[in-house]
Amino acid sequence: MNPILTRRAFAIMCSTVALLIASAGFAAGPAPERDQRRFEINFLKSMIDHHYGAIKMSELCKGRTVHAELQAMCDNVIATQTAEIAKMRGWLRSWYGQDEEPSLTPQARRSVERLSRLTGEEFEKAYMMTMIEHHSMALKMGVDCLNEAYHPEMLNMCAKMIAMQGDEILQLRLWLIQWYGINDLGDPDKGSSHN
Repeated sequence: MNPILTRRAFAIMCSTVALLIASAGFAAGPAPERDQRRFEINFLKSMIDHHYGAIKMSELCKGRTVHAELQAMCDNVIATQTAEIAKMRGWLRSWYGQDEEPSLTPQARRSVERLSRLTGEEFEKAYMMTMIEHHSMALKMGVDCLNEAYHPEMLNMCAKMIAMQGDEILQLRLWLIQWYGINDLGDPDKGSSHN
């Protein structure tokens, strides 16, 4: 009988591999290959801003949500992604002598503005659909990270991020179905209304 490799087991396995690689003498400095250096710098800067968008959207949950479960997820997104931003900025500084002050991308700014005008059920529906799309982009970036990054710390973070955000997408999809009967996500930035 073959064991099922869950996302959590995958993340734990990646953590173990990363620790073994780190103990084998990977340098704490820049990646050795130019393409890897370029990838890591671009990824870290992009993911810092991407996380910042999720944090700003999730900060709007307070006082706007109907369900305590969704508020708890918003709080978790803020805590987890704030910690990951600090970690990624630290890597940028120590490996590459650079920094990235978090800022909103134009798309994230539009999402924050749109969500800030909503409350209650309308806010919940729009937030969940927007966060599913946002997390889906992070999953694609995370897979690129697993294929391209050099540092074990980054590989480990990307594996954990894929597992956690995949779980959150699943939970958000289930809540949209259970609470609002929504299974067709449409385009959240067009403000599509669902019954």
